[in-house]
Amino acid sequence: PKARLVFSGSIEKGLRDAIENLIHLPYRFEKAREIDLARVRRLILVDIKTAARIGPFAALIGKKGVDVHIYDHHPASGDDIRGSVETVKPFGSTTTVLVHILKEKGAPITPAEATIFMAGIYEDTGSLAFPSTTVADYEAAAFLLSRGADLREVSDMLKKELTPEEVSLLNDFLQSETTYEIGGADVVVAKGYIEK
Repeated sequence: PKARLVFSGSIEKGLRDAIENLIHLPYRFEKAREIDLARVRRLILVDIKTAARIGPFAALIGKKGVDVHIYDHHPASGDDIRGSVETVKPFGSTTTVLVHILKEKGAPITPAEATIFMAGIYEDTGSLAFPSTTVADYEAAAFLLSRGADLREVSDMLKKELTPEEVSLLNDFLQSETTYEIGGADVVVAKGYIEK
């Protein structure tokens, strides 16, 4: 309950827009620079378990007095962080892991929370269509619908419209593509340039 919510790096535009404009959550997400690392006693990692991807929070790994909890769905790798609590399940989404925990605990979930959780599941599972999608993902989605998840808002959050710059870059790729046959496989090389 006393946790502070922080993204360790930049977040995808659709999610950022949803958090800022579409979904009204009773808490705010902070910037990593707003956190005094010297005061952190528990680091809860969600959807990540490698130090290389947690920005400034990597300095807390192995630090005396810092308890690490991990919630993830990615397969194990050699550079995984270890925690005193590790809940890692082979589901299509880490959000599914969290939703099942909340459901088991009987924790209340508001319709706004259910909507953003559903967006997380949809994003990770390709709207429940990727081969990595599991029965647990469908069960979590059904539970979230029963808690008021708004699929219209989920759809709005996940729209991926290209900017004019991105359309121009796509055109550059299409215009410059060259196909080579290498070892019996077609390899396509394309190039393009964009300022950012």
